Amino acid sequence: MKYLTKDEIGRLLGRVDNKRDTVLIQMGLVLGCRVSEIVGIRLKAVKSDRITIWDEKKNVYRECVIDNETRELLEDYLRTEWTAEPHVPHQLFYFSTKTANRIFKRWCSETKIPDEKAHWHVLRHSYVIHSLDAGVPLNHVCAQTGDSPTTVIKIYGVPSIDARKKMIEERGAYWR
Repeated sequence: MKYLTKDEIGRLLGRVDNKRDTVLIQMGLVLGCRVSEIVGIRLKAVKSDRITIWDEKKNVYRECVIDNETRELLEDYLRTEWTAEPHVPHQLFYFSTKTANRIFKRWCSETKIPDEKAHWHVLRHSYVIHSLDAGVPLNHVCAQTGDSPTTVIKIYGVPSIDARKKMIEERGAYWR
């Protein structure tokens, strides 16, 4: 399972030097969404504490919660840099999934993140792994990603090495 470590996430977000790309990557990490879901966000779907996402795989909308830091980044981007494209519904980003992947790849390269981690789905994996490691309830992770509990457990169910080390250190040897 490829995902970004907390150190890699810090380096990545610390390196990005423009608001659009920062918001794009931050939302990928915080929402746990697929790239198509992120680039498909319309402005009317953005609320102060959540974003309504169109889940193309299931043909349904779902509500994804955003944290205060992400909301502030998003509001700043919308206020200072975002401009509407004529004759197009107001979208948060006016580019394709391919471009979003290229943007992410570029910043991974700048940050010396290995090429095998330089694709959008790694942000989704990172969201799930770090959420589960932090003790976020499974039903919360499922609501955010739109995945079923079975899918989350089957694909992401193995805790990270760091989480397992921490648990072993906190509990000590199981047989004592």
